Amino acid sequence: MKLISVTGEQVPASKGGSPADTFDRSIATWEVEGKQKTTTVTYVRYFAKVLAEQGVYDQEAQGVPVSHLVAVLYKEKYPQATESRHYINNTADFLALFADFSLAAFKERYPGAAGLAHV
Repeated sequence: MKLISVTGEQVPASKGGSPADTFDRSIATWEVEGKQKTTTVTYVRYFAKVLAEQGVYDQEAQGVPVSHLVAVLYKEKYPQATESRHYINNTADFLALFADFSLAAFKERYPGAAGLAHV
């Protein structure tokens, strides 16, 4: 399994004043047995702030958005997951993705993958 690209985005707000503008999405594309597969994780945007407040990971200080990490970390933690789209709305579940996280180790595991040039 080879990481091809990773990106992140803010979930577009929907009509009617939906709270959708409070969510981010992390998207990772992998090559598995010659086929491309995408893992998407949507999560509460506030969780990035919780990571920083708890000293786990500060995207402002590190320069890499949380949204460029979550889908990859999810796939690492749950390799048996068969669905391609996931949703996290629990702080503890989100923080668990970053247990023992190191940006340096992340970069070593995924050197030169497209979309990671700035990571």
